Amino acid sequence: MRIVPSKRRPRRSRSRLGRDYEVTAPKIKLSLRPVVIFWQDRGGKALGFLLLLALGWLTYELFAADAFYVYAARVVGNQLVPGEEIYQNSGLEGMSIFWITPAQVEATIASLPNIKEARVHCGLPNRVTIKVVERQPQVIWQQGEKRYWIDEEGTVLRARGDLPEATVIVDLDERPVQPGDRVDPRVVAGAQKLRSLLPGLTTVQYASHTGISFQSEQGWPIYLGQGEDIEQKVAIMKAMLQEIAAKGIHPQFIDLRFKGSPYYK
Repeated sequence: MRIVPSKRRPRRSRSRLGRDYEVTAPKIKLSLRPVVIFWQDRGGKALGFLLLLALGWLTYELFAADAFYVYAARVVGNQLVPGEEIYQNSGLEGMSIFWITPAQVEATIASLPNIKEARVHCGLPNRVTIKVVERQPQVIWQQGEKRYWIDEEGTVLRARGDLPEATVIVDLDERPVQPGDRVDPRVVAGAQKLRSLLPGLTTVQYASHTGISFQSEQGWPIYLGQGEDIEQKVAIMKAMLQEIAAKGIHPQFIDLRFKGSPYYK
């Protein structure tokens, strides 16, 4: 059945029973709702599926594109450790910029013996900046022919050159150590304090049972303990040396490990 809209008739007034009223043609309403619902049910699903495919393709291209993979990094703050060494130990090589967890990389770099702290900053497409704080060597730890550096926290570091002004601590125990190990930081601080009080003393010895020691000008060993109260012990030592010299005594050693009960033999 075909519905043909009728032409609108002109309005006219008629008088019936004393009233006026208008006569108009009947109105026919057509709705597009069924068409819209059909498109939403059919075409909408197809469009959503196509958009999902496009999004998946774009995501794959984004993650797979070589431009987003890291093959180098900018390293700053390093003076002793080469930047290439820091980068190669970071685990960043060949990693997508989207999969990098800066905190994890920072922990990996900070675990290197010569590195104290690390900060990692990432940027698109594959830019990585590594900022490090290196451990600063304070003394030289010597075991036979091997030499290591030690920082203020007692961390054993790989020696990377010469430290001409550093105090040398000769390890008489010769216990095996390697970079990353720790020695008693009191020994490091005590050796440095002793050097400041006796500037001509460039080398001291260390043994676990006697602590820091050195040879007097007369050749007697002087034992100072683990490095605590060095200033007071040096003052006691000087007084004892004067007493020994006045009495003409030639002791085998002077023991200052316990400042409350120093003695010589």
